[in-house]
Amino acid sequence: MQMTKDYIGKIKDKFNFEQIAGCLEKPSNLKVLAIGDAIIDYYVFVTPKGRAVKDPILSVEHRKDELYVGGILAIANHLNDFVKKIKLVTLVGDKNDKLDFIKQSLKGNVELKTFAKKNSPTTIKKRFVDIYRNNKLFKIEYLNDEPIVEDLRDEIIAYLDEEIPKYDLVVVGDFGHGFIDGPIRKKLEEKSKFLALNAQSNSSNLGYNYFNLYKRMDFISMNEHELRLPLLRRFEKLDEVIKETYAKFKPDNILLTRGKEGSIFVNQGNNFEAPALITNVKDTVGAGDAVFAIASLLVNSKIDNELIPFISNCVGGIAVNFIGNKEFVTKDKLLNFVKALYKNGLEKL
Repeated sequence: MQMTKDYIGKIKDKFNFEQIAGCLEKPSNLKVLAIGDAIIDYYVFVTPKGRAVKDPILSVEHRKDELYVGGILAIANHLNDFVKKIKLVTLVGDKNDKLDFIKQSLKGNVELKTFAKKNSPTTIKKRFVDIYRNNKLFKIEYLNDEPIVEDLRDEIIAYLDEEIPKYDLVVVGDFGHGFIDGPIRKKLEEKSKFLALNAQSNSSNLGYNYFNLYKRMDFISMNEHELRLPLLRRFEKLDEVIKETYAKFKPDNILLTRGKEGSIFVNQGNNFEAPALITNVKDTVGAGDAVFAIASLLVNSKIDNELIPFISNCVGGIAVNFIGNKEFVTKDKLLNFVKALYKNGLEKL
């Protein structure tokens, strides 16, 4: 706790509030293309009642359902308040496509371009949640994560070939659900002026969707688990794993998110660490996507390296106090968080 207070004091002494506000204005004129997997997060809130009498299962009472956009849809919405133009490119299913819900959920600066995958639903992740404690009980997934067919891939690549050069920044949310394959990856690497990447490891793709599938990454954001897995470095010191990542893959910038341990931003081999800035968490689903979205803008805008993990942790502190992607990070929310932090310190948030 004292270490975090000291850290906040150090940042406050070095960067005044107006400087931080200025950093958030820098990306405003960027043209951003966001591409990746569309996900619908379906939350079923229940009250646990106990063990069923006739079966060894948990009995629950249904209370309410809520749907939120997730995956690259959420990433685009987090970007919305910080830039004026976002092209969102994603894949939906031809069955239960959820397009009406997606369109009504996207923010005003987001222009949607979809491709349809045959014999597939749009990916839905359905979580059953204890309404009182927000504990997740279990999850059901509706998806087809088989690779896309060649004709569809060719159509997507032809579109990207024309579209990518129009944008200053390409933000990739690769959740490993059958959209971004080798040829599409290669096109993103070839055409992007600045390529920001989040290649997620999750229960559906574990072992098959590591960041090292990409040969070029101007910025990559991931958690410590996702860093260690492709390198087979389970127990080694984190500094050693980071150095090995740089030696093998040479990413220009890495943001490593570590939950309650905070984050580490690495630029050209130099580490900048920041502790977590809150103590209360409602839901971690989607928080990494929020951090990735805003950090991509900050890294592309070349703001001071020390501020990148600090602002990223502020974003994370806001996002973990939403349920799923029920809300999105905005400039005002972020500035209010920083203002409260500067005024009151950690214990008041």
